[in-house]
Amino acid sequence: MTFYELLSKFPIEELWYILRHRHDLSSKPIKAERLYKLYKSARNELLALHADNNPADNVLVCEFTVESTDGGVPDSWIHCNMLSPNEENNGEMQQYAMDFVPWNELIDCRVSNESLAKLGELVCAAELLWEITFYGFSKSTVAYESNKLNEICDDIRSGKAKTYPLDTNDLKLNESDTVEEEKAIIDWFVKAPKNVKDIFFGFYAADVCGRDEDVDDITVGETLKRLKAIIYECSLEDDDDEDYLGLLRSMGNSMDVNCQFMLLSKMFECEV
Repeated sequence: MTFYELLSKFPIEELWYILRHRHDLSSKPIKAERLYKLYKSARNELLALHADNNPADNVLVCEFTVESTDGGVPDSWIHCNMLSPNEENNGEMQQYAMDFVPWNELIDCRVSNESLAKLGELVCAAELLWEITFYGFSKSTVAYESNKLNEICDDIRSGKAKTYPLDTNDLKLNESDTVEEEKAIIDWFVKAPKNVKDIFFGFYAADVCGRDEDVDDITVGETLKRLKAIIYECSLEDDDDEDYLGLLRSMGNSMDVNCQFMLLSKMFECEV
């Protein structure tokens, strides 16, 4: 089955269902509506690029990857790439990224049967659409970004652009500064009004509830026990600088797991 045939099988509403749940695109209604329209436009443009003379030698692959360290909660994702014949190696298929590949060179390529069998047609269609729109939601935008990157590479190779060696020491955190920052955050939260504490605690309480549990039915002590194990894995991102809830999340997330646990324990004076 080609990418064109696969994408044609599913309307944007079904593709959006996978996209919004797999990539958390629905948390902000206005942003979600904009993204929905952009993906709808991208799908329509891709389908319109279908042609008999488009390249079709490559194979599009969706791979499910799981990574786990120290027995913790595994991190998993779906990665899409392109297999292309390598002329220098007797046509053996070689893996390439597909972010900057022109859309007309993708739409009529075959989608891996193994990927379709393992992940399902709808998931593969949505994930391929997600992958190729990483640098833009139109063929022209992706081409522009690709040309811009090529110009940067050319400037570096020619010496026109100056480059500087990376000093990894500059990336190391100052441990004493980190400790002082965490202590200041803890002191601020401990002295904060009760409603602020309740809001902050609510972020974490919701994260430790099971699907069928009511957060109000879980005691503070029980919640803290659960948090001890999983708080480090919580995703607490918020891109709205004016959102005070987001600021509370960011402050808490800047501390390591032990400090977060200590903070919540201290805030609510609860023995675990």
